[in-house]
Amino acid sequence: MKPISHTLASIITWLDTTAPKGKGFLVPISGGSDSALCFWLCSKARPEITKGIFSGNTLRSQEWFESVGNIIYIPSPANTTSPETMRWALFLEQALQHKQILVGSRNRTEDVLGTYSLASRIAVYFPIVHLWKSEILNLCKEIGVPEEVLISSKRADPECGRPQELADIPTELIDKFAQTKTNELTDSLLDALDVAQKKYLESLYQSNLFKSHLPERGF
Repeated sequence: MKPISHTLASIITWLDTTAPKGKGFLVPISGGSDSALCFWLCSKARPEITKGIFSGNTLRSQEWFESVGNIIYIPSPANTTSPETMRWALFLEQALQHKQILVGSRNRTEDVLGTYSLASRIAVYFPIVHLWKSEILNLCKEIGVPEEVLISSKRADPECGRPQELADIPTELIDKFAQTKTNELTDSLLDALDVAQKKYLESLYQSNLFKSHLPERGF
């Protein structure tokens, strides 16, 4: 078996050493690359007491996910105007009921741009929040995540915070834009983005900037 990279090994060690002993992870699965990587990492760290949880009818690449670990299947929330909020409420309920740690699959690109849902903040462990999306795609290839999962991460998915305008911009360029906001790159390196793309990403960043200051505290 091919040895895993230092990055993967470091995250697995972090998961196992920082989580309370005896507690398993509950990892919400969407069928995308972020949750695929999170589920794989948690299952490697604590294979006997980690579970994935999927809300819906059809899990993309179900066979691969089930080869990684155990998965709980629950129906999609019905009769609600906010299915994302209800999904996370159900995930939290499941985690509390079975004394598990609820894991979030937010990546660094989403963290900087604020393209994650407020509901997803109820997760308490974020194993890949320091990884850019392009890094995650590379790590997914390393662990054998199916191609259809990788491709899905480049398609529009409004429920996951990826509208068509965002899906139309290459992942590497979105990462570079986000890196200018963390002062890891200069604006001069964004020449590959056209004016409309820059304007869109800037508006997205500004509209979500309040999330970086949460939680706010009173006097």
